[in-house]
Amino acid sequence: MSSVIEFLVNDHNELPPNLATELYRLRRKTFRERLGWKVECTEGLEKDKFDNENTTYLLGMHGGHLLCGARFIDSTQPTMISEVFHDYFDDKISVPTDIPCCEVSRLFIDKERRFSATLHGLPASKMLFLAMIIYCMKKNYRGMYAVASRGMYALFRQANWNVEVIQKGLSEKREVIYYIFMPANMSIIEDIIGTDKASGWLRDMLHHLRHL
Repeated sequence: MSSVIEFLVNDHNELPPNLATELYRLRRKTFRERLGWKVECTEGLEKDKFDNENTTYLLGMHGGHLLCGARFIDSTQPTMISEVFHDYFDDKISVPTDIPCCEVSRLFIDKERRFSATLHGLPASKMLFLAMIIYCMKKNYRGMYAVASRGMYALFRQANWNVEVIQKGLSEKREVIYYIFMPANMSIIEDIIGTDKASGWLRDMLHHLRHL
């Protein structure tokens, strides 16, 4: 099996039914079963009202199976930040609509598949981050806004992604969460790649992102 992670970009209405099912199943596995989040689940699948015609999915495939993903919504559309997460912060938060940007949510990497033999020791999370940045750059977004848990925020910092904390809040579980801006440009890409011992693999993988 190859160590290549192939990334796809699909709008919601163009997502093949079998891939949609796998996506929502892995999201349930990650967010409901592993993290214990209060997410909407029906018939073993995690999906909500933001999985709609305004949504674009970035999906990472490995060995013919879905490995990781993220959900993007343009800032001009309703987002979780403006309609859901604002309750968890003292000051009102919203995604700016006067600059080209987006909200990113539902980031996940399936741990069991990540630990497959051909990806052992390789920074799959950094590869997902690079794909997110490339996607935003191709959309001419300055970056993406997100609400991140302490663990996810730590992953961004460990990856050397210079994210900006706009405000701290508390989740429904009374855990610290962060409203952040994640810039997307070539300088950030170099920061992420340059400090990793698997930088050669990451640079090779960048070639597979040209089609996004």
